[in-house]
Amino acid sequence: MLTLTRTTRSAIVFDVGAAGARACQLRGSVARPRLADAFEVELPAPDDNATPRGARLDAAQLGLFVEQARFAGRAVALVVSPPDVRYHPLHLPEAALQQPDERIIQALRWEVAQDSRMAAEQLEVRFWRLPPARGQHANVLAVSLSAELALQWCDALAAEELELCRIETVPGALVRAALAGLQPGPQDLWAVLDLGLRHTTLTVVVGTVPVYVRCLGGNADQWTRQVVEVCQVGRNVAERLMREHGIRAADRSTRSAATGRGAIWASDIGGVLSSVLRPPLLALTQEIGRCLSYVMQSYADVGTPRLLLAGGGANLLGLDELLRHELGIEVLCYAEACGAPAGLNARTAAAYGGALLDLETRG
Repeated sequence: MLTLTRTTRSAIVFDVGAAGARACQLRGSVARPRLADAFEVELPAPDDNATPRGARLDAAQLGLFVEQARFAGRAVALVVSPPDVRYHPLHLPEAALQQPDERIIQALRWEVAQDSRMAAEQLEVRFWRLPPARGQHANVLAVSLSAELALQWCDALAAEELELCRIETVPGALVRAALAGLQPGPQDLWAVLDLGLRHTTLTVVVGTVPVYVRCLGGNADQWTRQVVEVCQVGRNVAERLMREHGIRAADRSTRSAATGRGAIWASDIGGVLSSVLRPPLLALTQEIGRCLSYVMQSYADVGTPRLLLAGGGANLLGLDELLRHELGIEVLCYAEACGAPAGLNARTAAAYGGALLDLETRG
């Protein structure tokens, strides 16, 4: 959303969330980006199983990471996700859209302010035009960010001798990361499901244009809490079980009776996890299906959708198979789809996409 200098090296792009931070820097051209460096830092799970993970990493810690990694320069970019950013589908008269972008942004800022219950001068707003849709649908998708939040990040990073040169959204960065590997046609319909620790966000794309962004119910933290409660294990153990065993149909012949508090036979861990997690995952699947159906009704000529999985929650083994079975569509993880350099994955996809966006702007 905010851009300054040009170079063949991207800014150091941070994706900072409740679970930790991911960073990425690229060099070279947009056509042939090369990885300068990347890393992940996870916040440790708390000792108290009922307590969610700690607060976000602060600017001082990000400054320390810049010093420790093989990054070049002091220019930093951030990718931020809902609810820090909000999306607003709006309809403007065609004549209004013929004005210069600054005039359009000014008009949208007032519309967004009413929706956000904030003063217009407190908002940073950007927009893009949507493909023609059936009926009187929105023809513009606006995205807003609190100007105060942007200034707070600027000041905090400046105190660490870092220059905040760009702020991008996680949904936009994930779309750009996917486009590094996908080559969708103008009527291709696809979506990105970002499974974060505290928030799950679905971004639906027609061709190369994001047309619909929505926060969905359920998140990775809630799933982990359910496993902790039912299986009576620590949070770290619950997360490891979800990664290593995942969800599958329980084999009734091998279901075990617990021999003590929290005891589970290893042969049936997948079945236990499936029985615990299937209800909330099916509810999430139904939400995804409704969103895709809504977009398909608005854009009648689009093809069969496909879904990409990103974020830490994408590591739940078997999730892609469940979504594929329930939705009846192709479901891929980012490692299979976006052609990112080795070492990058579903968790680091947003930082990678943000670096690509920054490289495009600078190159």
